[in-house]
Amino acid sequence: MIRFPRTLQQIHTFEKDDAWYVANLQTGDVLQIDSVTADILALCSTHNNASILEKLGHKYSEGQILESLKALDDNIETLLFEPEQTPILTTADDKLRIFIPHGFMKYKEILSPKTNVGIYNLLMALAKYATVFVEIDNDNIVKEQRNQLAALGIQFVSDLFESTDPPTYALNRFIVKDCHGIFALSPHPYEELNYFRHNTIPIISRIYSDKDLRETTINKLLSHHALRRNFDSVCLDTPWIADELAWILSTQTDSLCHNSSQREGLDIIPNGVDTDLYSPQNHQQAREAVASIVDENSILDLPLVGILNGFQPQNSLGMITELAQLHKEIVFIVYDSILGQDHQQLQRNVFYINIQQPEDTVALPWIYSACEFMIFPTIIGTPFSMVLEALACGTPALVLNSNTLPEELTACTVSVPIIRDGTTGKFMIPINAISEQINALLGNSELREMLSIKARQIALNYSWDKIAQCFVELFTELNKIKTQNTIPKYPDVAFSPYYDRAQNVVRTSATQLDGFFKNRVEEGIAQTLLSDHTPEEVRLVLRYLLQDTEKADRVVATLIP
Repeated sequence: MIRFPRTLQQIHTFEKDDAWYVANLQTGDVLQIDSVTADILALCSTHNNASILEKLGHKYSEGQILESLKALDDNIETLLFEPEQTPILTTADDKLRIFIPHGFMKYKEILSPKTNVGIYNLLMALAKYATVFVEIDNDNIVKEQRNQLAALGIQFVSDLFESTDPPTYALNRFIVKDCHGIFALSPHPYEELNYFRHNTIPIISRIYSDKDLRETTINKLLSHHALRRNFDSVCLDTPWIADELAWILSTQTDSLCHNSSQREGLDIIPNGVDTDLYSPQNHQQAREAVASIVDENSILDLPLVGILNGFQPQNSLGMITELAQLHKEIVFIVYDSILGQDHQQLQRNVFYINIQQPEDTVALPWIYSACEFMIFPTIIGTPFSMVLEALACGTPALVLNSNTLPEELTACTVSVPIIRDGTTGKFMIPINAISEQINALLGNSELREMLSIKARQIALNYSWDKIAQCFVELFTELNKIKTQNTIPKYPDVAFSPYYDRAQNVVRTSATQLDGFFKNRVEEGIAQTLLSDHTPEEVRLVLRYLLQDTEKADRVVATLIP
């Protein structure tokens, strides 16, 4: 059966004496067709097969439409449609073909350098095990990024078509026909919602634990999870994102918002770690390197303890200050982009490290290796990738645990539980308990050595190659369970919750997928109903639901030109 959308040749469809005809204006050929085919030709340039079935379903039976689609094959196809463009690039038959929308490049600036490096490393590893297509145009603005990705063996959708600016329907057709899945890497909550309209293609939505993206991260999780089919995955890069969502939902008074199903179906695949780059360095040389970085040689005579700060600055400064005062014989090395940017050094034994550029990460193996152990909280904002990097360098960890520590990490860490105020959401940091564990770890070199060995062993299980293989396996499983032999529904409007951080409230919105416009729920209901019902019917429904005649009339009026 022919697959749409397709580009028509110069044709003219007309009706004469109760019969339908189509004329090819270039060749002069005229064919008699039925009314179903005439209606299909009116839609086929901009709609795919499933959408045509939906649009014409009120006028013809599914059997009639499918029969007419079948009749357009063979000789008639060559007479009516432009030849299909053949991709100029080839793919290996035994590899999955994965399409990646351009949002991860579009919103690159709002991601931390560590996350951007992680995406690059993931694509590099993924290209070994799958054929990866990236949606990046061939222009000077992204020339450097194209060259970097091309060096990894990644292909570009803009190169697959003769036109340098392929129409949307050509891209959509390529995705549906030639790809096994869509990898949604953009941090934006709504940027990639439109791809859920490709209901035959599994989607893996990547959710990031960047500190500055807390509200954005939760909203992408909520919106993509709401649209998720049984063959899609919402995949977190840190296990503690799910706990953040659980806490937010637990604070809602509206029982409709507090829905435990929103926590189901979440997969966790962390970013990987380059275990060759991040490996144990000579401890003394690493200490000298850190002294050089912070320009303070006096720290060479003191033990170094790292703090991977996931807390917001207003919460973390108090903790750091108290620990520094309690342990004046210890130097604390704090990894924090915000505090490091401000170069705050309120205590003589506290130094802040700011990873501003991807190239700054070359110093991290030395910094990790210089520390006796690392302190980090299991909260959103703590990048799991940096935890794994420290472990790969043989640096054990003292975990401020909010009950989301992966089980395998318990073998190389010690924990202090932290709890959250149910009203304010602020974490209650038990300074005395942390201080006791700091003393215990510094006083037991044998324990630190044992934890160091286990830390390195555990980190080896998170190589980038293994992480890439996890994604390939997940796409493979999703393709096995995707809906077969059904005509999917292509919604124009989707209903999903969104998180208002300022009010700590989860609300419900209607989002127009083709354009990513958020509307009030009543507008979304009206827009959905208007595709199959008259304005008066929709107006009556809204009057009943809203119990407000004037408001219902205003909603309908805004949607009808």
